[in-house]
Amino acid sequence: MRKLILSALLFVAASTFLLAQDEEEEKGGWKSNHLFIGSGINLGFSNGFIIGLNPEVGYSISKILDAGIAFNFTYVTQRSQQSNYSLRYTAIGGGPFVRLWPARMFFVGAQFEYNSIGISEKLNNVVTKLESATAPSLLLGLGYGNRMIGQSQFYTSIMIDAMNDPDSPYRDQFGRVLPVFRTGFIFYLGRKNRDN
Repeated sequence: MRKLILSALLFVAASTFLLAQDEEEEKGGWKSNHLFIGSGINLGFSNGFIIGLNPEVGYSISKILDAGIAFNFTYVTQRSQQSNYSLRYTAIGGGPFVRLWPARMFFVGAQFEYNSIGISEKLNNVVTKLESATAPSLLLGLGYGNRMIGQSQFYTSIMIDAMNDPDSPYRDQFGRVLPVFRTGFIFYLGRKNRDN
């Protein structure tokens, strides 16, 4: 009987100690299992087509907030329906992002990008203009996903460029907003945490 009581007391003491360790870890400080890397794939369409890759590095600041740095490599092609005119962009850029998860599976996202763009215009399959430009973009949108801090994340979002820069890779040659559909896969670094 003594061994049973002693074993039970040791179990309770060890459990209390381990729970206290988890509580201290959650209260503050750097948590390596909140650091993540991943990539998004974005698609858009209108009178043209957008495809891009968006690698990112970020940190889950809390149970509802992610922030980090994202990079983008985007290719855009647009064609005129009235003539044999086409426009092609290649954009490379990056900037900060934030995702707020007010509900378990839904988020509001914002991403600022500063893009370096190469532009090629063709008329009747002859290059008529080659130029380069820079353009800021502020992508705002909503998304749906599965987020398990310390394990993985998957999301799908729709975003639009809220800035009015005519050189933005997320606007057509007439300045109209092109919706950006993005799907991302994220993997957390560090040890696994099943509580979040």
